[in-house]
Order: sequence, then structure tokens, then C-alpha cells
Amino acid sequence: MAIYTYGLLRLASEETLPTLRGIDGRPVFPLRCDRYTMLVSRLERDFAFSARSIVEHGQVIARVFENRTVLPMRFGTFFRSEKQVIDLVRENRQDLLEAFCRLRGKAEMRVKLLMGFGPPATSSKAAVVRKPPRRSLRSEESVPQADGAPLDPQCRELAAQLSVRLREMFHPLDQQVSCRRLESSQLLVDCAHLIETQNVEAYQKLCCQASTQVKDCDLRVSGPWPPYHFLPSAVRLPAPAPAPRLRSRVAVAVAAAAR
Repeated sequence: MAIYTYGLLRLASEETLPTLRGIDGRPVFPLRCDRYTMLVSRLERDFAFSARSIVEHGQVIARVFENRTVLPMRFGTFFRSEKQVIDLVRENRQDLLEAFCRLRGKAEMRVKLLMGFGPPATSSKAAVVRKPPRRSLRSEESVPQADGAPLDPQCRELAAQLSVRLREMFHPLDQQVSCRRLESSQLLVDCAHLIETQNVEAYQKLCCQASTQVKDCDLRVSGPWPPYHFLPSAVRLPAPAPAPRLRSRVAVAVAAAAR
């Protein structure tokens, strides 16, 4: 059996966790290393993941995130042994400490802007959807990244303007932005904002107001989520197992439930 990981916490030795069930209903247990605790299950390395597996992974992280800071592991991340997990924590102690200090009391909010745009200049083929690359926790201005095929200059400039406007509206502590063309010639700008947890309600109200101010756009907001897009890039994790191939409609619904 390999070690399947869900997320990393900082816990005092006397602190306990609720009983949790993870992938395939397997028990989730804490693997402690000093003040760090990795939530893990024992799982076959060749386990056949399903759409339900993505939801179960996300539910474990969401349950812990209700009252603790958690660094989520990518879906499908396996370790060969408990020792490999402990070695990872010890070798990256400083980066992990900085990440927890940075993310304590913070939550991730997602804003999607969908707007009509002219037909692509070269090809109408749909872009391949990929998650935006992770970045370090240093505060810096993010530049919209194109998922899949590169965007033409006019489309990219429009995405940059929209991302700047969103930052001016919501004043996030940090943000990540990606954009892509849809097959219907629409432009999708996807923003992840890091904010103080105590400001979630005010953020949601501001989004409702912003939806009436942004012309010719469909603005959608979701969250609060654990900080999936704001993890330390310096920590090298094992390559995750391939995600199950899902029909597009199911994939969207499952991914939303698992965040």
C-alpha cells in the first residue's frame, strides 16, 4: 500500500482531528512530524480513480478547512512510504512555515468573467483546459496566462484589462489570472483571489454589485475555498497520478465540488 495525501496542517501534539473518510471510504489518519501533520490514507498505487474520487479528495480538505489552515495536496499525490512524507516536511520546513504564516486566516475566492469576442484569428479549435501554474507566495502582480493555444494580442490585452479592473474592485491580497477562448468565440477570464476570511461576506456583496457594473460580461463568483492557487512553489511534490478521463459536463461539476 502506498501513502495517499490530502493536505498538510500545523497542529500541537495534544490537538485531535475529527474522524474522516477519504478516497473509496478509506480511513484518513494523521501522519505527524513535529508540529506538522499530513492527512493520509493507505491506498493501492494503481487504484482506479473515478469522478467520485475527486469529490472525496476535496471533501476531506474542505472539512478540515472549516476551522484550520490547510495546504491542499494535488489530487492523486502518492508517496512511497511514511518516511518519504516526513522527509519532505523536514527538508522544506522553512518554506512550509512561511506558507502557513502567509495563508493563516485567508481564503481563496474565484471569479469568472465570460464575455463575447470576435472569432479567433487563426483557428476555431477549442483550447485545451489546464490549471494555471502555481506561483510563489511573494506578493507580485500576476499576468493573465493563456490556457492551451496562445491568445492573439487583442484578446490578451482585453484579459489583462479585465484582471486589473477586478483587482481594483476587490483589492485581494494576491491574485492569479488565466484566460482562454471558448469554442463559441467567447473569452473566459478566470481569477483566483486571496482574501482575509473575515472579508468573505463583504467580497460576495461586492461581487453582486460588480456584476451590474461590468458591461457585456457574465460575472460568476464562488468560494470560499482552501488556497489551492497560492501554495509554495519551492516544495517539490511527487508527480500526481493521472486524473480520470471524464465527460466535459461531468468534469466541470465534479471539479467545482472538489475545490
